Amino acid sequence: MRVGILTTSFPRHPGDVAGCFVLGFARALRARGHGVEVLCPQPAEASSPGVFDEIAVRHVPYLRPRALQRTFYNAGAPENLRADPLAWLGPVPFTLALTARAMASRGRWDALVSHWALPCGVVAGAVAAGRPHLSVLHSADIHLLSRLPGRAAIASRLLHSASALWFVSADGYARFFDLLPRSERARMAGLAHVEPMGVDPPVPPLLGRLRLRQRLGLKRFTLLSLGRLVPIKGIAEAVEELGDDESLELLVAGDGPERQRLEQLARHSRLSLRLLGVVAGAEKEALLHAADGLLLASRPNGGGRTEGAPTAVLEAMARGLPVIAASTGGLPELLGHGESGLLFDPLERGSLRAAVGRLRDDAELRTRLSRRALEQSSARLWPAVAPRIEALLQPRWAPAHFPM
Repeated sequence: MRVGILTTSFPRHPGDVAGCFVLGFARALRARGHGVEVLCPQPAEASSPGVFDEIAVRHVPYLRPRALQRTFYNAGAPENLRADPLAWLGPVPFTLALTARAMASRGRWDALVSHWALPCGVVAGAVAAGRPHLSVLHSADIHLLSRLPGRAAIASRLLHSASALWFVSADGYARFFDLLPRSERARMAGLAHVEPMGVDPPVPPLLGRLRLRQRLGLKRFTLLSLGRLVPIKGIAEAVEELGDDESLELLVAGDGPERQRLEQLARHSRLSLRLLGVVAGAEKEALLHAADGLLLASRPNGGGRTEGAPTAVLEAMARGLPVIAASTGGLPELLGHGESGLLFDPLERGSLRAAVGRLRDDAELRTRLSRRALEQSSARLWPAVAPRIEALLQPRWAPAHFPM
């Protein structure tokens, strides 16, 4: 099978974290013997897409001069549009350019996948011409859609444009379901699939955990945060709540517009706060094995946007690393309080501190959470997810909701 993937984010070079789960999705199909071609926005900076791990990557230019292509990448489209007025120049030209490129390319494809429904799902539906089209909807998609005029009509069009819909969380499924006209809801039940994105199998580091901690200089109870430094991740609020705890070390791996605020907080914090920048590959594996827990402190933003099913949580679980996460969006579905992680209320002061103290002070709890996370993680690795992707790309398939 030859699959065309339309996306608004994809790694620009090896080690880039932009759209890394879309790359994982493409690799999973490639590993099953399928041909994969990706259409994605051309970055503002110079780059040579070419072939990425035997995946053909085609960058789609959409504005000139090239420096004006500021809608995607970096902090992500939602943050770019919020912070940079020039980013608003891009959505319409990119949609038109993507449509033209997809029309020219579809003769090479047996099936289409769209990551992010707006605009990729709409474009893929318009050019599929009877080919199977799997539309993957993320939390940011549904949040944006819920704020648009005519959202019910747009949601209905997305529903009719796809042969299958993939929601990364049941929370996202429910919010999209509520957007649809009542007459369309039965149709959605026959097309929808709910499952988080997969993650790569862990690669054991060359050094053992104690040696890794020594190399990294870790002497306190250590929490790791992985992800973009944007407000929805809640890192600054977590530092403000935990900042007087001298027993803690917080490693923050990522970059984004919140970095300056975090640097200011670090100067006045009694916890040890390290801002590591973007990490990938062996460096990320070392951190996941050396830390005592993963912290995902996400909180709903003022517009109601929440997390979907962050791959950082799935990566931690696949390595047996206990997780502390906010009870928001799709996170409770992934963890279950006290099952494979601890949940806290991001809007209740002291809730995070209590969860951190509980994990730090109870070695038996850490062992139980680690064991349960490992048990659940095998079904979420890309080699296990890939056959389910294949099934959804067939002309006819039976809907299924796999356990979160």
